[in-house]
Amino acid sequence: MFRFSATFIFLLCSSCTSNIIQTPKLETSAGKDFNLTCDHSSLSTNDYIHWYRLSPGQGPVYLIHGYKGTTSSDNHKLRLIFSDQRKSSVLNMLDVTPEDSAVYLCAQGDTKLQTHFLPVQDF
Repeated sequence: MFRFSATFIFLLCSSCTSNIIQTPKLETSAGKDFNLTCDHSSLSTNDYIHWYRLSPGQGPVYLIHGYKGTTSSDNHKLRLIFSDQRKSSVLNMLDVTPEDSAVYLCAQGDTKLQTHFLPVQDF
């Protein structure tokens, strides 16, 4: 039987006074749903919460971000749910698989994530 394992650390802040606390190491079984908590009591009005996955041998991969309420990922496997006062949030992962084993990073930032496509041609 596969067991999903996740370790959590904090990353980034819009100011050095940011206090983010994440769930410690957790384990679950494949096919289960999973909740990862991020406490951010000093979140300012302009701050967003961003989640990233860090798999062995790879760089961080963006997962989802949100400001308040509930945000779902494009594939609906992830939901980011904020408490009423934005003091904490939960990353809800549905139907975890062995590929979901990783370090998950909760980050606080004062700007909304923007993505840019850079085409590169090989000459």
